[in-house]
Amino acid sequence: MKYRFFLLLPFFIQFASHAELKSKPLNGLLVTGGGHHDYAAQKEILTKELAKRLPVKWDILFEMDPRRMKGMLSNDDWAKGYDFIFYNFCFAREDDTQFIDKIISVHKGGVPLIAMHCAMHTYHPYIKGKPEDKNWNKMLGVVSLGHGPHVPYDVTIAQDQKDHPVVQGLPPKWRTPKGELYMVPTVMDGTQVLAHGDNGSQHKPLEPQALAWVKEKDGFRLYATTMGHHNETVESREFLDFVANGITWVTQK
Repeated sequence: MKYRFFLLLPFFIQFASHAELKSKPLNGLLVTGGGHHDYAAQKEILTKELAKRLPVKWDILFEMDPRRMKGMLSNDDWAKGYDFIFYNFCFAREDDTQFIDKIISVHKGGVPLIAMHCAMHTYHPYIKGKPEDKNWNKMLGVVSLGHGPHVPYDVTIAQDQKDHPVVQGLPPKWRTPKGELYMVPTVMDGTQVLAHGDNGSQHKPLEPQALAWVKEKDGFRLYATTMGHHNETVESREFLDFVANGITWVTQK
């Protein structure tokens, strides 16, 4: 039997005019792959565009097959040496709680994380019990089990968070070019919601939903956003600026 081991693809991209260039570049790992999204294109967009905003040296862990990805993330030292982990993946059908808890332990050990879009629907829906009791959800600080129609939506910065460093430089409100608004019925204690989304759809309207948030609890920092289904949204200036601010915040010592 042949075993397939993962290969990290290095991206040595440095931003030359950012004020933080004088500091040591961050080492970031993008964990990406799975179904329902164009992860092959998004890994290029994210690493190249974010490197224009921040001094980051990127590695990419890209795998579409859930069994192979599980094997990669079961390696004891897969996260070693990284300043933050960026999850942009979609692997919902996983009920191995020991495996899930092993990933979570990486962050409880102090490694910051970014979570994007379908990371909120990964590693929990098919486990029996209440969603708010699942450790992956606890790590993320919210529960999301579904989404609305494929329509653009408005992103509005929460009025009580307008001075938070992660929203600095962003407009108070903007509209995504395309969209798939996630429903977030549960926001857990310790989660600060920075922005809400409102799809404004007459076909299947949703009340404003938590769209981006931060959390500083259990020994690590997290920035997460449900944006990012379509490449057009991932390429947008507002989305990339939001995520870059999030990376800066989670990696601050």
